[in-house]
Amino acid sequence: MTKPVTLSNAAYEALLRLKDKETSFSDVVLKLVDKYNRKNDFKKFAGSLKAKSEDYESFKKQIERDREQNTEKL
Repeated sequence: MTKPVTLSNAAYEALLRLKDKETSFSDVVLKLVDKYNRKNDFKKFAGSLKAKSEDYESFKKQIERDREQNTEKL
């Protein structure tokens, strides 16, 4: 089943840039929606970590060390 959809010129042009000859507009939209859903999937884990405040400090220090090492590599 197909449904007509109205797009602004800017939205159409943006989709057109993502589309190739073998890809339909529907495929492009579904790919974007899937990417959006995967990107925002982390929200379901919010608040799921049960740790003591000492653990948070340890996590924070490890993150800071990792960032320093990664910055030095650049």
